[in-house]
Amino acid sequence: MKLQDLAERLGLEWRGGDVEIGAVAPVESAGAGDLTFVTARKWLVEVRGAAALLVPPDLVDEATSVPGLPLMISPAPALDAGRAGLLLGQDELRVSGVHPSAVIDPSARLGAGVAVGPLVVIGAGVVIGADSVIHAGAVIHDGSLIGARCVIHANAVIGGEGFGFEFVAGAHRKIPHLGIVRIEDDVEVGACTTVDRARFGETRIGAGTKIDNLVQIAHNVHIGRACVIVSQVGIAGSCRIEDGVVLAGQAGLVPHVTVGRGARVAAATGVAVDVPAGATWSGWWGGPHRENLAQINAVRKLPEFMKTVRDYMKGRASSR
Repeated sequence: MKLQDLAERLGLEWRGGDVEIGAVAPVESAGAGDLTFVTARKWLVEVRGAAALLVPPDLVDEATSVPGLPLMISPAPALDAGRAGLLLGQDELRVSGVHPSAVIDPSARLGAGVAVGPLVVIGAGVVIGADSVIHAGAVIHDGSLIGARCVIHANAVIGGEGFGFEFVAGAHRKIPHLGIVRIEDDVEVGACTTVDRARFGETRIGAGTKIDNLVQIAHNVHIGRACVIVSQVGIAGSCRIEDGVVLAGQAGLVPHVTVGRGARVAAATGVAVDVPAGATWSGWWGGPHRENLAQINAVRKLPEFMKTVRDYMKGRASSR
């Protein structure tokens, strides 16, 4: 496709020669006929053999310094690079219709345009909204409610029984989980992620939230709208994650904590108390990010400090 045609179909401004584009490729490997993209200044030096470059508005002037390279200008280059790839025929994970190997309870209700992949299991009373996609091997347990335009990736489990036991008379007695999972519209759940049904009531995921692979969401957790939860996050029972929260990879939350609206929790952070709205927390035992950086800096200086103390003590001993 010609660059001008591609830009027009994407609704983007373009500058320079009208070259032929065959595919979208990463900046480090893009060659003849490839469109590539950059989102930050540091990547411009990596641009070599690409046919054209997709850049944000603030990099246009610097990008023009790459000789003879036509530009498309986008406020979201990574997103528009993906859209360009689809227009150029590069494949995405596609599921259409209901695969014959899927097992769907007769009482389940699937909205218009729902796609169900191979070996999916959908239990009794499940409701799935229009245009949602359930990828291969996913299991949607009884009573789960999934909104419109959701994507459930391969081998995710929605509505499995939560981990709840009471130690009575020397044994762990299983507590029944009688609630459901409710997933609102435009939610994405990654491969091998688990969302447990509530003990009573609902485990809920708010509209527009995006969840990566290998995430554990326990019973009665409530997650707000437009959150981002990255791989290997573990959220224990009855936590409250408010709108717009970001939980980075391997963050772990103890039961019953609240993460306030718009807060950010860094990778591998342990959260044992409530996180205030808008805060950024980090650290093995989570706390405000600036405080954590100060502690890390202090620990790094400890060997030098100890050497200074030893030299001081030797000096005192020799002066006696």
